[in-house]
Amino acid sequence: MTVVPVVYVKGQYNHLIARRLQELGVESQLMPPSTSLSKIEAMGADALVMGGGPQSVRSLDQLTQELKDASNLMRETKLPMLCICVTHQLMATTFGGKTNLARKPEFGPVEVSVSEEDTILAGLKPGFTAWESHNDEVVAVPPSFKVLAASESCAVQAMRSEKRDVFGVQFHPEVSHTTKGVDVFKNFLRVVKR
Repeated sequence: MTVVPVVYVKGQYNHLIARRLQELGVESQLMPPSTSLSKIEAMGADALVMGGGPQSVRSLDQLTQELKDASNLMRETKLPMLCICVTHQLMATTFGGKTNLARKPEFGPVEVSVSEEDTILAGLKPGFTAWESHNDEVVAVPPSFKVLAASESCAVQAMRSEKRDVFGVQFHPEVSHTTKGVDVFKNFLRVVKR
């Protein structure tokens, strides 16, 4: 069975991520970002999903300890990784991109336009309705990352590394309000299993 732990950084929907993965036949449980890479490898993890949370990651110098731990885990692991909401932003800053206060914060349903049906957004063009909850946003993707989707107010709704199987989404695919959220998880799991 495929094993995909969910790294919990205090997001209100993190338990739903694990449940969605379980519904797709994946073994999944919540774990803190302080979990060592050796323990993750010992549990037979095939990939990681990093959950959302209420914190700001605009400055790597001012991160909470759990977000510092999550950032370190992102650097250390070679596993495929899907980062959601605040960890999407954290991934950007960790790998050399930039996050800032959103010009127009998004809360509730937002129309996401897919520009690249690349990997996690395969089959989702031209777009879908997604559930959003963010004051900050990615304003510059890291080197060797490309933008896959945007909304009217947020230029980086989804991104991926061109060197590794590492993906980020600003929206919440785990909630039922995101019309194609399950498809995002299915597409991620296809990457994991290939």
